[in-house]
Amino acid sequence: MTGVAFALFDWIDRRQGPLGQLYEERLQLLEAAEAAGFVCYHLAEHYATPLGMAPSPSVFLAAAAQRTRRIRLGPLVYLLPLYSPLRLIGEICMLDHLSGGRLDLGVGRGVSPYEVGYHGLDPARTRSMFQEALEVIVAGLTSERLTYRGEHYRYDDVPMELAPLQRPYPPLWYATSNLDSVPWAAARGMHLVGLGPAEAYRPFVEKYRAISPKHQDDPRRLNPHVGVPRIGINR
Repeated sequence: MTGVAFALFDWIDRRQGPLGQLYEERLQLLEAAEAAGFVCYHLAEHYATPLGMAPSPSVFLAAAAQRTRRIRLGPLVYLLPLYSPLRLIGEICMLDHLSGGRLDLGVGRGVSPYEVGYHGLDPARTRSMFQEALEVIVAGLTSERLTYRGEHYRYDDVPMELAPLQRPYPPLWYATSNLDSVPWAAARGMHLVGLGPAEAYRPFVEKYRAISPKHQDDPRRLNPHVGVPRIGINR
């Protein structure tokens, strides 16, 4: 994709009426968005809050994949410290195939210390957990067997029976409202998305565009199948 494109960023918040009706209305919205030409639909992950009526993005996106044919779908973001990386590798592969290769893979560590704390995690440790989990997931999606030894995760020669449809893996997205996180995402070639208004987001865009080209040959760079990473703004 080049130029300006329009997408939907969503969190499924509590409304009056049956929960099943809420899901059905959202799926109908997705069908309408696809017909209108929106390029992708990204779903937030929240816990223990009225914003979190879809705390498992994978479950809702699996349903969305069966109701649509062209629009890209993805979490924005999977909160990696809350997952078993090995299990999430399987979910990613399943979703990529169920959607016919339309999965976008948004990853992050979570912005709410309360929601992370409800899971019994120390928010001060989630950054290193996130970075390790991402390494595990990329390794698992690109290898026939997974071996990894880190501070938080260890795997020894685990067979990777599933592989994603998109190779080497679905495009990676990173969402942040922290300007200090932009160099990390830019150096790795990840799609970036953040909050508006436009004037407040300008420093994010400028920093990303200044840093990203300097890391074209960086061995830590991700998204090798992405020519020019996209920069998104929520409006």
